[in-house]
Amino acid sequence: MSATVELVLAIEATAASEWMTGAGIAANARSGASRAGPAHSGKHPPATARRAGARVSRRAADAQAEFGATIADAMNRMPGMTQMPAIEPSMMRVFLERNGSRRVLLSLDRGGAQHIAVAHSSELSPGVRRCETVCDEAFEGDSPLQLGDGLPPIGKDIASKRDELTPSPVLSIRRAAWRWSGSDGALVDIELRDGCAAACGEADPSAVTTKPRTSPQPYSSLDRPEAIAFCELRLASRIVDVADGSDEIAAAFKQLGTSHDPTVAALQALFAVAGALADTLPVFPTLVDGYARACLSVQSRAPTPTRAARVDLSKARCPHDAFVEVGSNITRHWFGNDAGVRERADVEFVHQMRVALRRLKTSMKTFPRWMDATWTRTIAPDLDWLGALLGQVRDLDVFTGTSLPALAAADVDSAAWASLQARAEARRVEARAQLQKALLTRRYAALSLSWLKWLAMQRFSTDPEALVDKSLAAYAAKRVRKHYERLTAKPELSTLEPAERHRRRIEAKRLRYTLEFFESIAARKTRRQVSKQLSRIQSVLGDGSDAVAALRFLEALDVPPYQHGFARGWCEAVNRWSAVEGERLLRALRKPKIVR
Repeated sequence: MSATVELVLAIEATAASEWMTGAGIAANARSGASRAGPAHSGKHPPATARRAGARVSRRAADAQAEFGATIADAMNRMPGMTQMPAIEPSMMRVFLERNGSRRVLLSLDRGGAQHIAVAHSSELSPGVRRCETVCDEAFEGDSPLQLGDGLPPIGKDIASKRDELTPSPVLSIRRAAWRWSGSDGALVDIELRDGCAAACGEADPSAVTTKPRTSPQPYSSLDRPEAIAFCELRLASRIVDVADGSDEIAAAFKQLGTSHDPTVAALQALFAVAGALADTLPVFPTLVDGYARACLSVQSRAPTPTRAARVDLSKARCPHDAFVEVGSNITRHWFGNDAGVRERADVEFVHQMRVALRRLKTSMKTFPRWMDATWTRTIAPDLDWLGALLGQVRDLDVFTGTSLPALAAADVDSAAWASLQARAEARRVEARAQLQKALLTRRYAALSLSWLKWLAMQRFSTDPEALVDKSLAAYAAKRVRKHYERLTAKPELSTLEPAERHRRRIEAKRLRYTLEFFESIAARKTRRQVSKQLSRIQSVLGDGSDAVAALRFLEALDVPPYQHGFARGWCEAVNRWSAVEGERLLRALRKPKIVR
């Protein structure tokens, strides 16, 4: 069996004009995909509408083909890149095991030849998988794209367990392939997948390739399985056992005298190629590839914001194990929302992505000895940049959606606030557009790749030297105690200035997130009572922080003196209540305990 380390990069056509030459190609592809003919109510559109629709489809297909050619040209010009023989367009159906560990691909080419590929995989870190191909062969069967008769032995075994697999709709796939060769002999195979749901359904697979193709649309903006479309690059770096002298890469490793773990060497090559691609192409790492999303689309409809999940520390035996599991949990939280932030208006995507980054920063406060030069010089500065953009949008969401309506409702003349609300909404929309643009930049792509690589490499590291003999329970108890002491330190909240209360709120948030990280090894009362109390404290103190932010936004909008004075009084009242109520809740806070 051949083993590889794999990473998928989604191609964002909407970002192409900022990254590549031929900016008009991306613009034409978008406009061709989004235009629609005149509305009509009958079964069949008028002839003029049909002709207009045909012209739009042709324009979209032509634009997409041109965009694909631009991508291919950019790939061919990359150093060390060799284009492989063309892959014939095909129909394909994917069957995915529920835990994602096994994937079956059934394909049908234009000539009617069928093919099956079976792969087993395991996650090294979110978005990075170790894969082994266990079957890759042609077969003859009576049922196209079905787990039926004619399958090879392994296919028949899989067919007997079909209830454990989730099938995708029939997909129309166009592919191209390249191979990147490194100076150290490493090889990375790259496959461009341009896929969409079959336009004519499963009844007649051979006819799908005759249908016009449109520009791939972002998957997360589509609510119907039949509307699935994706365009992505799959990177596969071979894991080479250096003991195998017959392999050309193993020989190169031996010549270099390297003693690296072969999986680590494969990871290094994988991310080297991913970084080079992101310097040229509008690509972003994705935790779930198009094939898996096609399977998931059968079970769900519109995407929803991803919230923080419980951290599973059942297999963690030391602080380093916990650090990796916490980082993986946060990564799923972060990347589960970035497409929603780019493409949807739901403010909850922004809120959850911001929470994910705050959890990430808290994790590094909880595990400070893991900070190295890569974290300090590369990842942390860009996290600050992204966090500031998310914070600005989130603060404006709260201001326009909560604080400003509350101010208007408290005034006897609520109508006087209407024009101010319109100006605030315009500012919120502007900030949201800036954030969405930032998520389509090289800087965000580089940040995403840097974090995924850094986290993946942690799998092959160990505890810092000073913590080698430290148990997980002892380490967790010490970190929790430090956050608790900082939160409950004197003086009382009501005696502090707003900025100092805000810092105390940050300590409440850090303690809450840290307890969530270690929830599975915390005492039952800590899980049930302390975490809830911390959430209340954070919420109450957050009301005060929101009032301060509201006053800042109002001053920036240059409001009339009456409204400014009214807002100052209202914000001061909220701040005082926040301090008094926060202090009451803080006095009732139990000391958290770690038990394992």
